[in-house]
Amino acid sequence: MIKINLENEEEILKNHVEKVQQYINFEALQNREKSFVKQNIEYILKAKPDEFENVISMIKQNNIDNNRLKKAFVGGKDCGGSIGYSKFSSKGTTTYNAYDLAQKLKVNVCPYCNRNYTFTIKDKNSKSTRPDFDHFYDKGTNPILALSFYNLIPSCILCNSRLKSTAKFSTIKYLHPYKDSFNDYAKFRLKIIDSRFFYDEKGFDLKLETIDDKAEKIKKAFALETLYQEHKDIALELIQKAQIYNESYIDELYQKYEGTLFKNREDVLRHITGGYIEDKDINKRPLSKLIKDISEELDLI
Repeated sequence: MIKINLENEEEILKNHVEKVQQYINFEALQNREKSFVKQNIEYILKAKPDEFENVISMIKQNNIDNNRLKKAFVGGKDCGGSIGYSKFSSKGTTTYNAYDLAQKLKVNVCPYCNRNYTFTIKDKNSKSTRPDFDHFYDKGTNPILALSFYNLIPSCILCNSRLKSTAKFSTIKYLHPYKDSFNDYAKFRLKIIDSRFFYDEKGFDLKLETIDDKAEKIKKAFALETLYQEHKDIALELIQKAQIYNESYIDELYQKYEGTLFKNREDVLRHITGGYIEDKDINKRPLSKLIKDISEELDLI
């Protein structure tokens, strides 16, 4: 899981909080509930990951009915129709919707797996596409968070619908992509089996080692170690490149093409490895974490 870092975060957050309130069906709530939710709606929609549990506790303490919250915040076939998140996520919504939020976020690679692109294309003259929005706290159990900004995680369909699905995540047990970086708690490693590792994938294993229980839960929830076995070919290429591109050869390439092909040594390394090598950039291209971790282990970067 790669941490989501946004430009203009406060501006995007403010716009989201203002716009999504028009989709909340406050009339689905009893007067007492309606009054409480309206008084706290900005806090609910802006709640940071560490505040989610407090929002849930507030709802329980005030005995607000979950079924009515679903009709107010979630919508859909069995929950009041095209209101709440159902309205926000609809392609036909013309004012502010999930496509608008995805475009502003510019999260172009799934933060959960770092394997799949999540580009957003919104064009009146062609087909549109956007990332799924995973509800970190599932909206069935916690409808009060169905429209909360930091509970909406742009992700690929595999991670959202196939792997996580309706799993009960919480910030108590799992890392959160607006708060934590998997990169700080997990590393891909090579486990050499025999001398074939220079030319055959059977000569090594690819491991994803974690140093934190929350990271381990993320690894298992998204089957990351299993999925990444399909990318051993990338690791093999890096093993071979580490033999070809020694430090003197990299320096030679940089000196030869500085100012024409490469503006700095990092450009040379990105050209060689095929991925971004700075922590701040690994969310820009799929598999960059794998490439960075294995390249570091091989002293390629």
